Amino acid sequence: MIRCFFAFALMLCACFAVASKPIERIVALSPSSTEMLFEMGLGKRVVGTVEWADFPEAAKAIPRIGSYAGINIEALIALQPDLVVAWKSGNKESDLKKLEALGVNVLYIDPKTMDAVADDMERLGEAAGEAQAGKEAAGRFRDRYSALKRQFANADPVRVFYQLSYEPLRTVGQGSWVDALIKDCGGDNVFGKAPAHYPVVAFESVIARDPEVIIMSSHTNVVNSKEALWSEWPSVAAVREGHLIPVNSSALLRSGPRATEGLALLCNAINQAR
Repeated sequence: MIRCFFAFALMLCACFAVASKPIERIVALSPSSTEMLFEMGLGKRVVGTVEWADFPEAAKAIPRIGSYAGINIEALIALQPDLVVAWKSGNKESDLKKLEALGVNVLYIDPKTMDAVADDMERLGEAAGEAQAGKEAAGRFRDRYSALKRQFANADPVRVFYQLSYEPLRTVGQGSWVDALIKDCGGDNVFGKAPAHYPVVAFESVIARDPEVIIMSSHTNVVNSKEALWSEWPSVAAVREGHLIPVNSSALLRSGPRATEGLALLCNAINQAR
């Protein structure tokens, strides 16, 4: 096993020996960075990615070399990438340290805000040797984001409960990705002061905050959420008015080019309660 590991290490060193080598083979270790590369027109250069990288359709054909459980380092090295786009929030720290120790050309992309998505697309474009493509993709994103913020800048506040999952009942707290998006829509996250990014909450605490709209990630069991759970609480404004709305979690929760589509869906859902 040790001999095999060093053999891969030597092969990798050969791959990265020439610093000026064009970036032709990219491994993207997150769905978001995969989408960024396709947005820049560089999808054909992506030779490896991870599970859940399912957009656009062409991304589904890219070989999978990892998941949230970890990265297959040997499979990654065998792909002979010129660039690996890593994700500190979603990739195992031990895997990333191995890649660094092997001398892999690693770029970390992990935006926490909408503005950072655009900034990171520019960084990724530069790292891939396609700075202009990165700038253009970032510009399109900034234009869409600015337009949405202007549209809802003076909207009346609405009390929002965002249901990330229902078993356990989990929501979004202060400083989280979705909390920031709710604010962009003129919404008031009823758990916006919770110190944890993704706190588990009790039904009683939701009821006490009386949200006017309940937004549900589409990956949750929406039928159970609407019929079996919230129907028991008709006193809640969102339940009483029928404002229980599923939103495409793929577009909304990924900090990539489609985040503006997710934001539009979120804002329109919140707007129904105005």
